[in-house]
Amino acid sequence: MVRDMKKKSSLRRFLTNVYAFSFFNKLMLLTPVYAIFMQEHGMSDLQLSSLFIVLSVGTFMTQIPVTWITNKLGQKYAMIFAQSLKATAFILWLMWPTYAGFALGMFLWGVQSAFWNVAFEGMVYDELRARRHSELYAKVLGVRSNVVAVGGALAAFGSLLMFAGYDWITYISIAILGVSVIFLLRIQPRAHTRSGRGHQRKTRFMTLFKTGTRICMRTPCIFLMMTLTLLVSNICYLDDYLSPIGLEIGLPVAFVGIIQFFILGCTVLGQTFAYRFKKIPDWILYTSICVAGLGYVLFSLFYSVAGLWLLGASYVLFAGLYVLLYARFQDFLPQSYRAVILSLYSIGDNIIYIFTCLLIGLGGSLGSWRYSVLILGAILIGIGLWALLFIRDRCAAGVLPNVRGAKTIRPVSDDAI
Repeated sequence: MVRDMKKKSSLRRFLTNVYAFSFFNKLMLLTPVYAIFMQEHGMSDLQLSSLFIVLSVGTFMTQIPVTWITNKLGQKYAMIFAQSLKATAFILWLMWPTYAGFALGMFLWGVQSAFWNVAFEGMVYDELRARRHSELYAKVLGVRSNVVAVGGALAAFGSLLMFAGYDWITYISIAILGVSVIFLLRIQPRAHTRSGRGHQRKTRFMTLFKTGTRICMRTPCIFLMMTLTLLVSNICYLDDYLSPIGLEIGLPVAFVGIIQFFILGCTVLGQTFAYRFKKIPDWILYTSICVAGLGYVLFSLFYSVAGLWLLGASYVLFAGLYVLLYARFQDFLPQSYRAVILSLYSIGDNIIYIFTCLLIGLGGSLGSWRYSVLILGAILIGIGLWALLFIRDRCAAGVLPNVRGAKTIRPVSDDAI
């Protein structure tokens, strides 16, 4: 009994630090104002979209070195290094408010995102597995996503601090990043993810990377769930454009944070209860993608403050869908290759996000962001129909893939790969 209590206490401390880090990492008071700040310094709609593309390029172009650094430093210290890159990006925007300065800052922020995708996401799952609680991952992902949403919701009030000036908002955001590092330092890892003696297989990084790629290509459920999760999570992503959309539908600049607060509230609602639907039939899961996409289309037609409830309803669905799809994807991954496959996921994540930014920029160039929302909604409906017709129930919850490609389905074993 004492031993069980110690295990629960250790798990509770780990999750507390994970949630606290996630909260303070997202509590970025710059969130509702940095896009407006960039446009006030001469950035056009297309230039703003191109800066978001630079962020994604910084993420997927550095996946190989980021994964290598993570294997060398360990997941915890790799994330501490990543936080310093994010702080540097904020300082660059303030000290060098030109396209070049914004682009370099976005690139560094993109590298930080690469570390998040590989080091932090991998650490959460690996540590739960090391503590024999991997079955809790979907619930932990939902709770952590809610904590992140709360941090983002509070960050939305950053627009109310514009009276103090952009400089002070930047300084406070950097200080908050420092607080996030404190909680990283408090994490005591149990999973062995750092390469060294006894882990010679991991030191041959390119071989490991190629093997991870081969696993994805030869394992239908990993590939299909990765593809579907990437498409849904990126094509629906309007967060970076919520402030300009808020201005366009009539909100004053000091109150553009309201739309982000509302959307994040909808996100929390979707994420909170997502794990309860972990075993719903696939046809309901995929139909929900179509319904959420239809909500985007309807919002673009009723493009006003009053029509925000349509966008909010879609965000509720997409938040829940992401938790369910991403948790299912993680369940299919062998532990020894998790960092590499998550690295591949991150590359795909940013390639699709670049495509999404181009679509949004194209819509904005037509004269209004409403056209961007319309385009994304139509594509999301198509993605849901594709999943209904071609994925069906091949990768239902609880079905484990066969890495070797045999016809029978059996659990993935790290030693069998």
